Amino acid sequence: MTSMPNTPTATARVPQAARSRTAIVLFEAEAFADRTTTLPRATDVAAFVGAFVAAEGSFTISGEPSSFTFAVGLGALDRGMCQLVQELLGVGHITRFARRKPHYDDEAAIVVRALPELIDVVVPFMDEHLPQSYKRVQYEAWRAALLEYWEHHAKRVRPCTIEGCGRPRRAKELCRSHYYDAYRQ
Repeated sequence: MTSMPNTPTATARVPQAARSRTAIVLFEAEAFADRTTTLPRATDVAAFVGAFVAAEGSFTISGEPSSFTFAVGLGALDRGMCQLVQELLGVGHITRFARRKPHYDDEAAIVVRALPELIDVVVPFMDEHLPQSYKRVQYEAWRAALLEYWEHHAKRVRPCTIEGCGRPRRAKELCRSHYYDAYRQ
């Protein structure tokens, strides 16, 4: 990993928003420089986020029809951790909540509710990186319900059953043109 020289001019060229991220990368590069076993940095961060989700994450199901949510909620001062999870996963949005009682802190949370994002990103990530724990047991029950809902009840555009046709299904699992071809009299 190449490092940026630690000079005032080098720091001045880096935008303010990226300075802290650059400092973290430089620190991590120095901290892990003399490891005998090397792992890609992304693997280290993914393992850290998996363990962090085991401590602070939640997997919820609510309402009828079911609504599935993955969230990590923290105090507003720890919003950076929510941003890290969002950057790593590439999905979700960060929400800020005002304190509910005067002696509580403000809150920030990363929330993922979109079914395709849960199925395509959150489930594979958690399958690989969520450590064995009670949270893993909760996640596995949530995942089973999510996958069952996705397969049998979710309203989504499904493709025509004719091989090679990617148009949306209409009646009898066929797209409009294949339906007319099959049932035209």
